[in-house]
Amino acid sequence: MPAGLPRPLSYSSFTLYEECPQKYKFRYIDRIPEKPKHYFSFGQSVHTALEFFYGVKAPPAPTLDAVLAHYKEHWVSRGYKDEETEAQYFQEGKDLITLFYRKHVPEFHIPLFVEYNFKTTMEGIPVTGKVDRIDRLEDGRLSIVDYKTGKALDAARVAEDTQLAMYQAACESLLGAEVARLSFYHLPSLTEHTLPRRPRERIDGVKKRVVAAADGITKGVFAPAPQETKCRFCDYRSLCPVFRTESLKSFARRVPELAAPPAGARAAGQASASVAAASQDSDAELAATIDKLGSLLDEVERLKAHVLAIFQKKGYARAFGSRYQAVKENRIRWSFPDKKRVLELLRSAGIYEKTLAPSQPKIEAFLGDPAFPPDIRARLSELSEKIETIELKLDELSS
Repeated sequence: MPAGLPRPLSYSSFTLYEECPQKYKFRYIDRIPEKPKHYFSFGQSVHTALEFFYGVKAPPAPTLDAVLAHYKEHWVSRGYKDEETEAQYFQEGKDLITLFYRKHVPEFHIPLFVEYNFKTTMEGIPVTGKVDRIDRLEDGRLSIVDYKTGKALDAARVAEDTQLAMYQAACESLLGAEVARLSFYHLPSLTEHTLPRRPRERIDGVKKRVVAAADGITKGVFAPAPQETKCRFCDYRSLCPVFRTESLKSFARRVPELAAPPAGARAAGQASASVAAASQDSDAELAATIDKLGSLLDEVERLKAHVLAIFQKKGYARAFGSRYQAVKENRIRWSFPDKKRVLELLRSAGIYEKTLAPSQPKIEAFLGDPAFPPDIRARLSELSEKIETIELKLDELSS
């Protein structure tokens, strides 16, 4: 391992360095983790199910029930904003896997490798990666398949992609067989985008980029590369020097200019310096206020949990301070994991159109409405999951 390179380069890490060297440093040098992302969790969950599907040692293929059970057991729940969103994605993944299974089980075969982890070198630089599936073709050559669970793939992006070229070079080096074709399989649309093997100049181009990234990393070159679309959602924004200094004012919202100095003020250069100092003070004060607000919100949640724990221990439903009263409230809401079946039920009962927009609160209202048809309410209950939560309400006492 070259001195200064913290780990072998993968496709994602060297392209991250190309995108923003400072972000690479935060992630791999400083080892500051990014926030969990639901789309990574979703992709991991689906990949694990397909690994199970193709990972048997000999035919036949696992049953669909077995694949779906494995999917449920290994579901990754990190990063979802709430239980309802997670349930929607879980159902989406279940439907996706079911359609994939039904399409491919008639032609089921045992791949050469599933989730193939490789470690090799490119021009002396250690590289690593994981190939979702490698098939051996009838002529002995290889087919590389990479699954995608995100948005639809653009044909131009597929044709220019670097990831598959990197996989081709690694697999041919390690497996001693020529790669005949490479595919991105877009799972939501069941569409396979297939390319012929990448030409030598494309492989050489990947190697040059790997060497350039490794050279920058080992030399400690970690200058930020700000772009509005990239930085807006970056987890490291609050740590980045671009946003902690005034070095790139054009990238931040400008602070209104101060009023002109009164007569007799010092030279224009000093006035300009005072404007810059006031601008920095304003940004510093804003950053400190945001951090203080976050700390206070964290403290509020901690105190609520502490009060509820005492309520639980003592059996209280209400308690009083000198200025406020705290009341424990039991809340009930309903979750509908299989929303497709719920909507089908509403349509069959002629109720879907009456709701205008069958939102979850409206469907929950049906469950509590005595006038709602009992048989439909019972079937809705079968499709729902009751979730009970305990919340703390705080009211100021009247003086």
